[in-house]
Amino acid sequence: AVRSQLQRISSPTSPMKSNQREFDFYAPRGPLGIMIESTSKGPIIHSISRTSPLLGIINRGDYITGLDDLNTKGMTAAQLIHLIAQRSEQPQRKISFLSCGGA
Repeated sequence: AVRSQLQRISSPTSPMKSNQREFDFYAPRGPLGIMIESTSKGPIIHSISRTSPLLGIINRGDYITGLDDLNTKGMTAAQLIHLIAQRSEQPQRKISFLSCGGA
């Protein structure tokens, strides 16, 4: 059921490297159970708890590129965490990721 909430936005003709993929996940209300880290290229997943709705969907090292269609690439982890917390009671949140193949 959870996997049906994924929406792939990459295509075979995408200029991205073949091991990269972009996708969206529609997260339910409440805590996400992830730790986010700041990098020069944008916020990334540092760790995922065993109770996270994202477990098995994302990997450590995946970039968070958007939240509800807001570009998050230039945000720090603290800025993104604040935005996620503000929206935690919404029925769902669209989170966009760039996966580089997992860690």
